[in-house]
Amino acid sequence: MKKFLYILFLIVIVNPFFYWWTFAWDCDIDTSQDNLDISTELGDCLSDTTVVPVSDNVALDWWFQIVILSWVNNIAIILAVLAVWSIVFGALLLTLSTWEDEKIKKAKDVIKWWILWLLWVVTASTMVTLVVKIMYSI
Repeated sequence: MKKFLYILFLIVIVNPFFYWWTFAWDCDIDTSQDNLDISTELGDCLSDTTVVPVSDNVALDWWFQIVILSWVNNIAIILAVLAVWSIVFGALLLTLSTWEDEKIKKAKDVIKWWILWLLWVVTASTMVTLVVKIMYSI
């Protein structure tokens, strides 16, 4: 289980998909063109209009808020999916327990702790979102 969590952590940190998801929120790809060039379309996403000037505090606050909330949402989605799959795994263990008390107890513990984990993830991500929204609305 530790190896799986380490791999999941590395995917979240290293995977460029999450960087794209965080920083390219206003990319509009025009697919109506005949000669669609991906480098030009991605270049438009990273143009100077999306770069936040450091001197503009309002835009910088908005940018930090978007980055923080997108990271929290990405991590919460991954952890929630992990929790749901673990609950399904616990139900599978319960189904295959063949009425042995140890296996039934282990399956119930797996389900119980992952339901608590799922509730914790939802609560934590909601609290972080509320704090960030309140902090940047002042």
